[in-house]
Amino acid sequence: STYLFGVVSYQYMDYKTLKFDDPAWLRALVAILLVTDISLTIVEFYGVWYFMVENYANPGVLSETIWVSPFCCVATAISALIVHGFLISRLYRLTRQFWLCVFLVLAAAATAVCGIIDGVRIIFLVDIRKLTATVPLNVAWLALEAGVDIVIAAVLSRALWRSKTGFARTNTIINRCIAASIQSGLFSSVFALGVMAAFLNSKNTYLYAIFAWPLGKIYSNASPILA
Repeated sequence: STYLFGVVSYQYMDYKTLKFDDPAWLRALVAILLVTDISLTIVEFYGVWYFMVENYANPGVLSETIWVSPFCCVATAISALIVHGFLISRLYRLTRQFWLCVFLVLAAAATAVCGIIDGVRIIFLVDIRKLTATVPLNVAWLALEAGVDIVIAAVLSRALWRSKTGFARTNTIINRCIAASIQSGLFSSVFALGVMAAFLNSKNTYLYAIFAWPLGKIYSNASPILA
């Protein structure tokens, strides 16, 4: 997670240095992503300090839930919604398929709502064994997230492929865009499914954090907003 923050920080600096002629709304999205990633990293460092330093000699703390995990849920849901919205807007420009994009917007919004509600519910669960109650919502959130990622990546890649021209240089750029689309959908969906698998197989541990904590920064890192 820290490594990904280093990578995405370089992307933010590159975005600022190159001074893209982007509209104000897009710069605002980048700013929100930046604040979200910084907040996630600070909170995750606190989580490591809480378990490994403050409670090093207190293994019983591993049976409790702390606010770090729900914060990560909410922040990841926000990052995913921003990236999904940006990709859907680009998809609409390429395909002009209004109803497909409306469906994807609704799916992305439902995904974010599930993630935020899941995070809020976890805040009130003191005992980690009570996380079992959040399984249906957690599975719905992560399955929707992976599904939206895959569908957007597939449709966007197909649209880019069909827009190829007979010029080698243009086709090279399009191929890179296709690769970036596949990459953004693949990495985020794999980690979302990793969170789900780890959570379902080990509900009473923090094993899921291996995949959950980096997930928000994977969206920022793989997003073409900063490309």
